Order: sequence, then C-alpha cells, then structure tokens
Amino acid sequence: MPVVHVVSFKYKDSVSSAERTELYNQFGTFQTECLYTDGKPYILDFQSSTENTSPENAGKGFHHIFISTFPSQDHVKYYLEQDPVHLAFVVKVKPALADAFIYDFEI
Repeated sequence: MPVVHVVSFKYKDSVSSAERTELYNQFGTFQTECLYTDGKPYILDFQSSTENTSPENAGKGFHHIFISTFPSQDHVKYYLEQDPVHLAFVVKVKPALADAFIYDFEI
C-alpha cells in the first residue's frame, strides 16, 4: 500500500535564506537521486512548497513542506534507514533545524 510521507522544517533563526534555499533545493532532488536496492528511483511522487498560503495562520513558523509518496512501508523504511542520499541530507539538515514535523499515512 502506498505511503505519503509529509515533512515540514522550521529552521533556526541563525540559518540564512540562502542556506534554507540550498536545503530546499537539495531535498527536491530526492525523487531522482534516491535509488532503491535495484538501482532505480522509488519515490513515486513529490511536492514541496516554501510558502504557506493557508488563510488559517496555523503554520506555526514552519518554513518548508515536502510531501513524498512511496510504494510501500518497506520503501519508507529503506529511505529512513539505508538510502545514502537521504542519510547524508539528514546529517546536513539536522544542525539547521529548530523543529521538524513528520507524518506518514497509507493511501
């Protein structure tokens, strides 16, 4: 069953706009750069935004949102635990984050 993986980042005040843009752009490469054990891309769909356009004003200061769709929970597990592209990004982004929101659901 496909899984939607939602990630939102709130950056530390010390993180510049240029650094935020770089991290946003790097995350945006995952759909083609993240390869499964068979050497093929496995992220089925990807959407992202730098702007919360909701009139509800409930964004809680988060800067970016990323929505990825994976074929299965096994693919999410691989992404989180083994994918070298994702793991390298985690090492890079963690020091820049004040907070993160992550939510997965099956569709």
